[in-house]
Amino acid sequence: MLVSLQEMLADARKHNYCIASINTPNQISLRAILAAAEKTNMPITINHAQTEENVVPIEIAVPLMLEYGKASKAAVSVHVDHGFEFNHCMKAVRLGCTSIMYDCSRFPMEKNIEEVKRFIDIVHPLGIGVEAELGDMPNNMPSEIHGQETSDLSDLSVYFTKPDEAEEFCERTGVDVLTISFGSVHGMYKDEPNLNVDLVKEIDGRAHGVALGMHGGSGTPFGQVRKAITAGIRKINYFTAIDTAPTPALAKTIMESKNPVNFSILANQAMEIIYEKTVEVLNVFKNGANR
Repeated sequence: MLVSLQEMLADARKHNYCIASINTPNQISLRAILAAAEKTNMPITINHAQTEENVVPIEIAVPLMLEYGKASKAAVSVHVDHGFEFNHCMKAVRLGCTSIMYDCSRFPMEKNIEEVKRFIDIVHPLGIGVEAELGDMPNNMPSEIHGQETSDLSDLSVYFTKPDEAEEFCERTGVDVLTISFGSVHGMYKDEPNLNVDLVKEIDGRAHGVALGMHGGSGTPFGQVRKAITAGIRKINYFTAIDTAPTPALAKTIMESKNPVNFSILANQAMEIIYEKTVEVLNVFKNGANR
């Protein structure tokens, strides 16, 4: 069933757990991830990222996501992840997305605020939740796509979100989720993660009730994830580890087979692995909540 992001976030704050935000760029992932949400009784946002337009266009992805989301027993928000362009985000509105990340973090703070506030004024009356980002999110992805360039990971503290700026951003925009940088990395980590949980606590105390988001969940030790949730993180993007989980098993199946392997066999195998990995992650995101 489709549920507003705002409703999900309010319940997550009340019971001190976290909403998983997972990309579903194909039907296999979509079915597996929603099945995992139903199994664990956890609300979830299923995402289409603008950077995945070359994989599946939003005009194809979102109607399918809405169809499956409406039919699911889980609470589902159909979400756009990292919508960099205003026109793309407005296309998502017309297609029926229930929440949208309008990512203007590449701009100076004042323009980021102005752009996000303009978008919120348009879509909040429609009941659509809005996520924004403040601070630089480092990346370890082999891609030239905007938002996925490889970053210098030698000192992650240079990317941290500043508490004063976060407070001003939340107060002036009224955004539903503010994604902050506090030590996580898009993609996979180069070294052992060390999240600055104290920074999360400080920003959460100054965020005027705005929920805080974390991107780059993959590869973060689950103990640190739980500490971040307890400190105030209410939405976590977690995709790379789930999307790459089937690869070793599929490669083994192909290499060990004496005959050509039907794609349907690989698809079913991948679906089961994605389901199991997502169940594991969602149980961590419960953070002890009785759901």
